[in-house]
Amino acid sequence: MVTLPSFWRMDMESFQDEKWYWPLRLLKGMALFPHKHSTWLGFGHSVPNANPPKSYSRDTHLCGVILLPSVTAPQSFLSLKISPEKRIGFLSLYPLYREELEFKLKAGTDKLGDRLFEAGVTDLIDPQRKSVVQPKKKFWLF
Repeated sequence: MVTLPSFWRMDMESFQDEKWYWPLRLLKGMALFPHKHSTWLGFGHSVPNANPPKSYSRDTHLCGVILLPSVTAPQSFLSLKISPEKRIGFLSLYPLYREELEFKLKAGTDKLGDRLFEAGVTDLIDPQRKSVVQPKKKFWLF
C-alpha cells in the first residue's frame, strides 16, 4: 500500500502530471513486479526505479522503494485473515533515495529501518523528506 498526505491531488487532471501520479504508478508497478519477473516481494525487499535508479518525478530525488510494515495504519489493518490457515499481510512502500538504497544493500534492512525510524520517517509519502544516509561526497584532486 501507499500512504499519501491529505494535500495529494487525486483527480484525473492532476494524474496527467507525474508530480501527482508517480506514487500510483509505483504501486501499480510493484503489483506487477512479481508477475513480470517470476518472483515474489516481501518484508525488506527493495526495488530501484530503473538501473541506475532515476527519480520518480521532477519534483523529487526519491528513486527506489523498500517494503516495510506501515506505521501509520491501524494495527488491525496490517493483515487480513482469509481462513484459519491463511492470512494476508500488507506492507507499505517507503520511497528511498539512491544513497539509502545503497546503504540497505550494504548494511541490511534492519540498519536502514533503524535509521528511518530514528529520523521519524513513516510510510506517509513526503517527496522532499531528508535522506537518513549521507550521500557519498565527491572529492576532486588537483
